[in-house]
Amino acid sequence: MAKAEPKETYREIDIIDLKVAFGKFYALKGASFFANKREFLGVIGASGAGKTTVLRVLTGQLKPTDGQAFVGGYDVTKKSKLISLLVGYVPQLEHLSLYYDFNALQNAQFFGRMFGLRSKEIEERARNVLTILGFDEELITKRIDRLSGGERKRVSICLGMIHNPPVLLLDEPTTGLDAHLRHETLNYLKELNYELGTTMVIISHDLEIVDYCTRVVLLEEGEVSQFGTPEELISTLPGKGESIRVVLHTMTQDMIKRIESLPGVEYTAAAGRNAMKLFIDDPSEQLLPIIHRLNEMKVPFEEVSLVEADFFDYFQVKPWKQHPREIGGTAS
Repeated sequence: MAKAEPKETYREIDIIDLKVAFGKFYALKGASFFANKREFLGVIGASGAGKTTVLRVLTGQLKPTDGQAFVGGYDVTKKSKLISLLVGYVPQLEHLSLYYDFNALQNAQFFGRMFGLRSKEIEERARNVLTILGFDEELITKRIDRLSGGERKRVSICLGMIHNPPVLLLDEPTTGLDAHLRHETLNYLKELNYELGTTMVIISHDLEIVDYCTRVVLLEEGEVSQFGTPEELISTLPGKGESIRVVLHTMTQDMIKRIESLPGVEYTAAAGRNAMKLFIDDPSEQLLPIIHRLNEMKVPFEEVSLVEADFFDYFQVKPWKQHPREIGGTAS
């Protein structure tokens, strides 16, 4: 059905100057970002940032006040029925999408029939997705109420994929899972993204999803504060992806202030116990001068080294309120 319709954009997700108002309150104030085919987009923000509003617009539940939103190449306000076929959805709480008295295949049959799929087609699709998600025959045929939290989450992901959508939207998919299961779930999603070519959009408040994303948008109070690939965003910091790590014998507020006052240091970020990262232009050339300066200031240190900057550093020191299309906006 989707192939018969002329697409309006080549991108799988395209949000253009999107505004959503509830009375006089604007939940989104002109957000713009995108994801290309097969990409893994992270939409990150604190509570009230506008993440849920973005999700409701992309699933056709909420009509924009202004601006445009495209999914799979189609305007969500003009092709609402088509959008329901193009999008798979995984809710934050998996009990909202699972029947606990059924096993994974029985759940898949129920949801697959809602899309008009045949029983054999549903089972083949479910087995393929569940196998990628690490299920063996025992897990596939085990009742949902006897599965672990991580296994239930994976069944919920399978149900979102049952009609073979080009886009999968996931609402806080790691909520309620311990650290091991969070990373395991994200690894499985990355494998689905690779194996099936599904464009993934993860709504989250958790920065750890960035390691799995090809593109990231940071929302703050209904506005896009930053948008781009993790590498592009990190490279905007002084040092263009590198920093100087200083490990002290002991860290006091006085020492922190003295180090922050070193010539050329634009930002600093915590980097573990008694350690901090310095963001400075040409860090490799500034390494020895920093060491000499610390010695002159009689600041005792254990190590001064050149290290890579990561997204957690970026999030601590990032410059706010740049135009969302200024970073990563030309990528194809």
